[in-house]
Amino acid sequence: MQINDLNYLESIAAPNSVCGGALVAVNAYASASGILTLTDANTNTRAIQLGNGGSIGFGRGRAIAVGDDPMAEVSVYGEGDKVIKRTRTHYIPGRDMAVARGFVLAIDLP
Repeated sequence: MQINDLNYLESIAAPNSVCGGALVAVNAYASASGILTLTDANTNTRAIQLGNGGSIGFGRGRAIAVGDDPMAEVSVYGEGDKVIKRTRTHYIPGRDMAVARGFVLAIDLP
């Protein structure tokens, strides 16, 4: 089938700008075994859209484990034009304690 007269239809294909954004993700994990244990894992993320078309995302996390075989881990992920991220884990053998911290900052330019 061939249709020749379609001039009354309008084209819906039009160029549109694609907006990006800053993306952050934070995971915190803590585990310990034994009779007296304590574990705590906490994360927080926030994204802000700027008036000029850009955006900023920030996330942080903390994990604490106390007991036999303590394990604490924080992993961070960021996506944007500029990304700054840091993680640090400390093990304190005298107290059978592990502490992990991390943060991520992602900036998406307009």
